[in-house]
Amino acid sequence: MDTNWYVDSGATDHITSDLEKLLFRDKYRGGEQVLSANGAGMQINHVGHSTLFSPIRDIHLNNVLHVPSAHKSLVSAHRLVKDNNAFLELHPHHFSLKEQVTKKTLLEGRCKDGLYPLKSHSSNHTPPNKQVLGVVKASTSLWHSRLASSPIVQKILSRHNISSVSVLNNSVVCDACQMGKSHQLPYPKSNSVSSKPFELVFSDVWGPAPTSVGRHSYYVSFIDDFSKFTWIYLLRFKSEVFQCFRDFQNMVERQFDHKILAVQSDWGGEYQSLNTFFKQLGIAHHVSCPYAHQQNGSAERKHRHIVEVGLSLLAHASMPLKY
Repeated sequence: MDTNWYVDSGATDHITSDLEKLLFRDKYRGGEQVLSANGAGMQINHVGHSTLFSPIRDIHLNNVLHVPSAHKSLVSAHRLVKDNNAFLELHPHHFSLKEQVTKKTLLEGRCKDGLYPLKSHSSNHTPPNKQVLGVVKASTSLWHSRLASSPIVQKILSRHNISSVSVLNNSVVCDACQMGKSHQLPYPKSNSVSSKPFELVFSDVWGPAPTSVGRHSYYVSFIDDFSKFTWIYLLRFKSEVFQCFRDFQNMVERQFDHKILAVQSDWGGEYQSLNTFFKQLGIAHHVSCPYAHQQNGSAERKHRHIVEVGLSLLAHASMPLKY
């Protein structure tokens, strides 16, 4: 089989009988045929795309017709220059394809028997999945980059009989996949145990949420590490956290006769203003590292529990979400 492409100034479409030349193809479902010079019609089986490689940039052959009865692979000169923003120079003994703007030569070759073939010459400087002036044959690593999963790549290539340069096997580790699928290492479990109420209080602000009937958009929670009992204060603004903590402190210290010894927070702006107040009262302020909400896990898990229970109650009562 002739593996060359030939430039044809009279062809209205790219034509090939070699299905392997098409990187992507679909079944042709129309009823048209390709008319040859003698007026005979040739059946079209597929429509696809191919690519030619040049040192400057890839040359695209769009909407190539797969015609099994064609004797040669023809490149329509009109479509070649139109799809690649280029112009074609045909000389008695050679041809040149040049960029429209820069006039750089993209492809060139010699005339042979009155035809202008785009030969598939190999080169030691050519990437392993390409051929100079020839059709790009995608490697399995390129297919892996497109489809991500190596087993899926092998299955699709095999099912659709797509040829490729095999440079990927199951033992190869894809760095991009490892980085994209990596997960954060788990945090070590805390061994801290409170021996009495309010020895440690976890606190965090949740929101904003859709404004409620009472025009509240946030709430602040205070969780006693010893009993896990939780107090919630609804907020219209985050700046109300300072007053809510003072109300909470006055209530629990009088009702339970225990002083608050330490508070754990995420060092949000609302807690930064409390830090000076904590120092005046001798309350230790424990803060989590930036972007490490796991270190304030008790408050984060309580947020999830509160929100899920609230949504469940609304759903059970068939109440709209505005409540």
